[in-house]
Amino acid sequence: MLLNLNIKNYALIDNLNINFSDSFTAISGDTGSGKSIILDAISILLGARVDKKKINSDKCVIEANFKISPNLIEFFKKHNLDFDDTTIIRREINVNGKIRNFINDTPVSASVLSNFSSLIIEIHAQHHNLLIKSKIEQLSVIDKIANNQDLIDDYLLILNKYNNLKNELIEFNNSTKISEEDYNLYRFHYQEINEAKIISNEEIELKKEIDLFENINEVKEITNESNHLLTSDNHVLDYLNKIKNLFSRYDQFDNFFERINSSIIDLNDISDELSNMYDDFSNNSFNYQEKTDRYDLINKILNKHQLKSSNEIQNLIEKLEKEINKFENFEKEQSKITSEINKFEKLLFTKSNFLTKSRNNIIPNFEKEIINLLITLGMPHAIFKVKMEKSTEFLKSGMDKVKFEFSSNPGIKEQDISKIASGGEISRLVLALKFITSAKSGVKTIIFDEIDTGVSGKIASFMGDLMRKISLKNQLISVTHLPQIASKSKEHIKVFKTIKNNKTRTEIKILDAEERVVEIARLLSGKRISDAAITNAKELLNQ
Repeated sequence: MLLNLNIKNYALIDNLNINFSDSFTAISGDTGSGKSIILDAISILLGARVDKKKINSDKCVIEANFKISPNLIEFFKKHNLDFDDTTIIRREINVNGKIRNFINDTPVSASVLSNFSSLIIEIHAQHHNLLIKSKIEQLSVIDKIANNQDLIDDYLLILNKYNNLKNELIEFNNSTKISEEDYNLYRFHYQEINEAKIISNEEIELKKEIDLFENINEVKEITNESNHLLTSDNHVLDYLNKIKNLFSRYDQFDNFFERINSSIIDLNDISDELSNMYDDFSNNSFNYQEKTDRYDLINKILNKHQLKSSNEIQNLIEKLEKEINKFENFEKEQSKITSEINKFEKLLFTKSNFLTKSRNNIIPNFEKEIINLLITLGMPHAIFKVKMEKSTEFLKSGMDKVKFEFSSNPGIKEQDISKIASGGEISRLVLALKFITSAKSGVKTIIFDEIDTGVSGKIASFMGDLMRKISLKNQLISVTHLPQIASKSKEHIKVFKTIKNNKTRTEIKILDAEERVVEIARLLSGKRISDAAITNAKELLNQ
């Protein structure tokens, strides 16, 4: 439920704050007074696109407080938002076009904001009357009444998998199947590489070994000379041992003694290792030719396949293997994908039949309800029928095509509403549909923007009665130019223009009882309000 709306710096509005009642609120005002501006601002708040030209300052801020249901807690958890039964949503629009969105002061994306708003509020603008002529919209109405969302979600899940598999099969069939000549070449490469049994980084280690062998004499000389300098008489270790003995005489040198002793141990270890290394090099049975042949083989394979190192060999093997298997198992893989497609196709038929059955179950009562409502809205001879046909393909909402057929005059056979219904008839039909679906959608706030287009007099009064019934379970806000509808509301807001400092601005006023009489009278008679209009206004308000 919408509790409060605040609009700053949008179009003709500098700062507008509106509190709403929890039932039926009528909004009226002269043409051009700013009613549509307020509705535009609400639409923007809920995620609609922004016309930067309508931002009248550096920054526009639109904010609203909603009383929401605990049923929405899962949405808040999913998007890591703080849940509060009084939730604030806000959009800040910079004059340069930068937009920031918030739910309870947490920044969110426009899509999250839009998804959230669709759960709590619904705006029915004037042009939406035409939507009911759309077959997609008609099917959506049926699904709302049948509570089919879970069935549709299950169906869509299968449909997506089915379509992905069909695309996979198309790609598989269109992909270039290698020729037998290429197949033989790939097999040769694959066998050559596998037989080589190349280890990752093997060429690097081989290069080190080969370089070492090619410089073995110099390495041996360095090893022997280093060991000689460490161990021969009157050299490093002898001097260090003498120093250690000197330090051992007095406690003051304990620290130095330990450090020298540690160095002597390390140097002895180094000497032993150098001695062993020299022996290894002297007794080395290194097969130079074998190593260089191996090194050349690896580089030949790397160069042939334009690889930078042996680390890339495994990827090449997998690629070759894939192409070889594709050639050898083309029909098998094709059959496997086709089998999966057939499996999901059967599931889709099953899921779509569930949807068809659910829709057919509610249609008879739905038709009766609509006819009864149309009778109360001044169409005693109304005929309304829902026709369902099976599609030959899987659609996003199943395999059903729905068509609403309508007739308002006796002796005239019902036809597709897109071909026969007038503007006033469409308005009444849409209101009847909203009356039925409002109890099913879970959305608690409904806004009508002149849904009463094309009606007047007694029919308008009937529509007002129906809106009042809707408001018993849903918060209803209706922008209207008809006194018969405005008089049925619990609260009445008037929108008007003022001129301050040579600037035209939109303002609002929540009308008290006396002001409502005057406004209803104005709607009845225009700018010049007669005594008769006042009397009629009081009668309307007392109905």
